[in-house]
Amino acid sequence: MSSNYQTMLIDDYLVWLEVEKGYSSKTIREYSYDLQMFNNFNNERSIEMRTTTDLRRFFLHLKREKKYSPRSLHRKICSLKSFYKFLKKEAFISANPAENIESPKIPKSLPKIISVEDTLQLLNTPDNVRDRTILFLLYGTGMRVSELSNLDLDCIDLGNRMIRIIGGKGNKDRMIPLPDVLIPIIEEHLENRRRNTSSSALILNRSGKRLTSRSIQRMVKKYREEANFHDKKLTPHTLRHAFATHLLANSVDIRVIQELLGHASLSTTQLYTHVSLEHLRKSYELGHPLSEQNKEKAPVFDG
Repeated sequence: MSSNYQTMLIDDYLVWLEVEKGYSSKTIREYSYDLQMFNNFNNERSIEMRTTTDLRRFFLHLKREKKYSPRSLHRKICSLKSFYKFLKKEAFISANPAENIESPKIPKSLPKIISVEDTLQLLNTPDNVRDRTILFLLYGTGMRVSELSNLDLDCIDLGNRMIRIIGGKGNKDRMIPLPDVLIPIIEEHLENRRRNTSSSALILNRSGKRLTSRSIQRMVKKYREEANFHDKKLTPHTLRHAFATHLLANSVDIRVIQELLGHASLSTTQLYTHVSLEHLRKSYELGHPLSEQNKEKAPVFDG
């Protein structure tokens, strides 16, 4: 088949992801990259003529030559399984070569958390209104960095103390309450926000355009260093983890936290229960006289 036909198949698939599956533009770009990468690998056969063996050789190449982690390899496998499932569903192919391909098991790692004290220290590090607003929004609402970048002015309802997340992960909208302390911070940001711009974005860069997720990540790194957290891996997502963990530690119902985070599955949110239990255990070991770490201080009972 011609390269034009292969391009048409990929384009049709990407349109299907956007229109029928509701995938975000970021996810679609990632899937598109995965398909182009596979298409360029050993391209003696056109992409719709590839076999299960071709797929396995590609994944082996990623693992051995490219040193892909199980998590990165899992994403590539998901992309191609989804693509060939689409081709079979639309009758572009008669058999699905990816049907019996299994993804590697991904080791579950607990989210890294920081204490309330460290979080507040970070939040109060910026000396300009915009950056302070960004940090307070990340921790105060638990939103993803991409969701913060995509926020528009009309997503903020200060009167009702609510913020609307449009098209979050899975293209799902949700409402998040705004803590009282955030109201004056956002109001000050709006007063200082550049006005001679056509952008509807809540957070702008110096050029008056929407601030990107990458820029927010760099900004958090800058303040992490200013706050002397050099030994802590602290990212915008760390503040999302802190939001969830600190709520859970204060006995907020896990299903409420699930809604606030925009998790499709409760099992994703339940990871934070393990984090809280681990934090509880470490706190006990540090503080209780009978713990192993404090056995020298432990009281001696004679009878």
